[in-house]
Amino acid sequence: MKQKKIHFIGIGGIGMSGIAEVLVNMGYSISGSDLKQSELTDRLKKMGVKVSIGHAEENVSDVDVVVYSNAVPEDNPEIIEARKKSIPIIPRAEMLNELLRIKKGIGIAGTHGKTTTTSMVSFILNDAGWDPTMIIGGVLNTIKSNARMGKGDYLVYEACEAFGSIHYFHGEIVCITNIDKDHMEYYKSLKKLKEAFLSYINRIPFYGFAVLNGDDKNIKTLIPKIGKKYFLFGLDPSNHVYAYDIKKDNFSTVFKVSFMGKPLGEFKLNVPGIHNVYNALAAITIAINLGITKSHIEKSLIQFVNANRRFQFIGEENNITVVDDYAHHPTEIAATIDAGKQLVNGKIKRVITLFQPHLYSRTQLLYKSFAEALSKSDYTLLTEIYPARELPIEGVSSKLIVESFKRRGYKNYFYCPLFDDVLERLVSFLKPGDLVITMGAGNVNTLAPLILEMLKKKSEKAA
Repeated sequence: MKQKKIHFIGIGGIGMSGIAEVLVNMGYSISGSDLKQSELTDRLKKMGVKVSIGHAEENVSDVDVVVYSNAVPEDNPEIIEARKKSIPIIPRAEMLNELLRIKKGIGIAGTHGKTTTTSMVSFILNDAGWDPTMIIGGVLNTIKSNARMGKGDYLVYEACEAFGSIHYFHGEIVCITNIDKDHMEYYKSLKKLKEAFLSYINRIPFYGFAVLNGDDKNIKTLIPKIGKKYFLFGLDPSNHVYAYDIKKDNFSTVFKVSFMGKPLGEFKLNVPGIHNVYNALAAITIAINLGITKSHIEKSLIQFVNANRRFQFIGEENNITVVDDYAHHPTEIAATIDAGKQLVNGKIKRVITLFQPHLYSRTQLLYKSFAEALSKSDYTLLTEIYPARELPIEGVSSKLIVESFKRRGYKNYFYCPLFDDVLERLVSFLKPGDLVITMGAGNVNTLAPLILEMLKKKSEKAA
């Protein structure tokens, strides 16, 4: 790129900060603004990025191009000023695609499991000495960041479909973990969403390949329309790559893999849940096709630690375990609760889910499915909706989920609109042997350390 001075509006976002970090390491002059300070903005500052808290016209006084997050409204003063100055304004996805012009892209797309699969692929390639560039939708604990500039040929990136971003991306290798009904405020129909994924697959060059979840019903409908080389993974033996003899034990899962009709061997994950077996199968399929040995992959997966907010262990007090997870779609919620149930043995007795719905539009569309998924939990505490970028929709609140609970006959729930209500209810309700999962894409994760703190005070008071 000829433009050397690049400004990011919303630089504290998980996707924006990752691209900014890579560009800094490539020698570009980066500035950015965000509404609030965070660990991500602090990290960028230490790297020499000029970060402004708050948006103002003067922030774009001397820049060559402006990159914006989709969460930024059109009336943002920096966007208005950039237009006045005829400064190019591009979405985050377009800037990420520019990086794909100089690196070989491995794109991980799909409704669920993107961050974990991107993390696994990045970790395997790095362990094998390939030194990849990584842009991940979560902070990977092994590198303490959501991004890393590598000297190798490959860029492993999370290809988010929100706001139609996936239309910008291309890559030599494309992985689709699954397709589920989400982001309907943009796509309007499942048909349009599936078409976006299909277009992404068919943009693969003739020397590339796709890695697809062959068990996913929506992906299956696309297969006859795919004009590129592809590999199917899953649990069904009809797939090119499939897992079998799956054994679950607390946080660990051991499974065997068949690859193209031949036994590949046994693998072990130290993250729970069948959904993570699927994520690992995708990563294994990519790695083997790149020429990485089974022994390298096996070693990497044993050592793999998930990204922040992906069934992240927060702490334990008085035999009460607190875990945090980013799950915000019914399918993810069900998978996360199932992973929690995997731990129910001599130590864990009950799974308690503290869920904060994310977006009015998503709640309006999926409230019945939310109630169905949450009913898997022994007890559910439900807070009010985290609006993020959205304005309220008349008649839409967490009470829609509550009413659906009632219709299902699920009685083990507490509706706690305010966080203070949640903490008070939880601490009086919890007992040794409970697993608490704070869950959602909003700010519910801030409650996890507070729960531990209150439990500790309760223990000290009882001592």
